[in-house]
Amino acid sequence: MTVPEPLRFLAAIREPGRALDWTIEDWQRIVRLSRRLRLLSRLAAGLQAQALLDAVPAPARRHLVAELQLSRWRVTAMRWALERVGAALADCHHPIVLLKGAAYIGQDLSIARGRMPADVDILVPREHIAVAQDRLRQAGWQEVELDAHDQRYYREWSHEVPPMRHPVHRIELDLHHNVLPPVAKIHVDAARLLGRIRPSRLPGWSVFDPVDQFLHAAAHLFCDSELRDRIRDLVDLDELARHFADADARFWPSLGERAAELGLSEPLALAAHLLVTWFNTPIPAQTLNQVRQAGPGTWHRWWLLPVMTRVLMPVEPDREAGWPVRLADALVLARYHRNRMPLKLLAPHLLHKAFGQRPTPPLPQAPLGVTERPRPPDA
Repeated sequence: MTVPEPLRFLAAIREPGRALDWTIEDWQRIVRLSRRLRLLSRLAAGLQAQALLDAVPAPARRHLVAELQLSRWRVTAMRWALERVGAALADCHHPIVLLKGAAYIGQDLSIARGRMPADVDILVPREHIAVAQDRLRQAGWQEVELDAHDQRYYREWSHEVPPMRHPVHRIELDLHHNVLPPVAKIHVDAARLLGRIRPSRLPGWSVFDPVDQFLHAAAHLFCDSELRDRIRDLVDLDELARHFADADARFWPSLGERAAELGLSEPLALAAHLLVTWFNTPIPAQTLNQVRQAGPGTWHRWWLLPVMTRVLMPVEPDREAGWPVRLADALVLARYHRNRMPLKLLAPHLLHKAFGQRPTPPLPQAPLGVTERPRPPDA
């Protein structure tokens, strides 16, 4: 299948030698676009791993080297934070699980090279979440100050506690007890995930089973409120699929069945469609057919796939998103809100966010190079 022209540069993340054929005009576009997509450091790391950085034109190489240095700084900050969080939770008699980028770094996967972590996501069983919060508070982690409504949101309707920051570590910590909200249309039994965890390479930390890591990455993308400039999540999914399938022949045969067991057939079907269409991810035909049959129905696919395709396709540098993209953004946001909680909870929640929310006091300063800010509970 032919990869769309605007996305062909992404193949160089997996095959860095392709970048040697780019002209200086290509580099001008790709450096700007991939930095916005938070993929420039991933491209730089691949080139460095194959000793190809010196072959890149000097004007582009300076940007790549700078991104590599920033990536190393942020990964080091994340590792240090994980070390101290692990020490705070060391005597807890329950698993502590690394999620998403922290999990990839904790397993030393190739996908971990050149990452730009803005936060650390971890998970503990729900029955131990209060104890974990207390231990972290004692270690200096601070929560965002919230009004009564938002406190209830996190306590009863969310899959995580309010984001936490530390005045020394200066990196956000997201403490989860599940991967999706318990009141959402698509929700997951966290006990099923915890039943298959395995040790990471970081002492004391666990990670999900490889199939569950892939499904969590798909759910994290396709159950979110904002998909613009999130092509990096699909890059992650492509690399995870290739790595885990090469490591275990059971990966593809078990993927559809596990998605149905966890209730994640829809995000898996959306991910599979775009991975095959845009990345030529080698998903076996039998698995692809199984995933499609279990995913959204015909009418749902008719509007949902074009919307996801439109909003995930990056907008070129110096161009503004046109009305089709803005419309797709609005449809994604409406879908997110409708799936996030029942209407009887959603309506008063949105009214409160629109008219009743007071300004939140600022958190401790974020680390150098981190522009992301904590998102409000409805983001």
